[in-house]
Amino acid sequence: MSQLDTKQRILQTAAELFAAKGFDTLTMRDIAAACHIKAPSLYNHFKDKQALYQATLQYVFGQQGGELEACLQAAVPAQQKLDNFIALACRQMAGDVIFRQLFIRELLVPDEAHLQFLAQVVMADTCRALHDVFVEINPKCDPHFLTTSLMALLFFHFQANPLRPMLPGGSEQAQSTEYLTANIQAMMQNQLQK
Repeated sequence: MSQLDTKQRILQTAAELFAAKGFDTLTMRDIAAACHIKAPSLYNHFKDKQALYQATLQYVFGQQGGELEACLQAAVPAQQKLDNFIALACRQMAGDVIFRQLFIRELLVPDEAHLQFLAQVVMADTCRALHDVFVEINPKCDPHFLTTSLMALLFFHFQANPLRPMLPGGSEQAQSTEYLTANIQAMMQNQLQK
């Protein structure tokens, strides 16, 4: 197995473990054991747990971020960029539990250094591009509020999906990715018309 294959396997395994257990509860030995390698071998790829964690966040978010940014850079009208972005983000949320869990874990167990890295390194380009699209649609909008509101809608609705059918008015249709996409798009359009 090549160095690149081993590193990718480590990142994938670390993502699953960090999403399930969090940063503080895991040791490098735990991660090495889950990767079926010895701890010293893990240190050949990452100098410490913090470096591995940051690389894991970049790996997981990078898998999603490139496609999302492409939606926001496409040569189409701004509203279509936003609608395409929301549709893709909804598909990603529905299909990638690890991505959702890592992000939500970061918010629930806030560590300022982790949050700064997430905001300034991992998410910055996508958020800036989204900000620009919001301003292109409505120059008078609050793009920061809209960006954080869209993140909240995406993460909350998909993370809460198992609970939704049990709540009053819940239905299978209201759990579908298509239903959530259409309603999140409508909410954003409504907010941008103000």
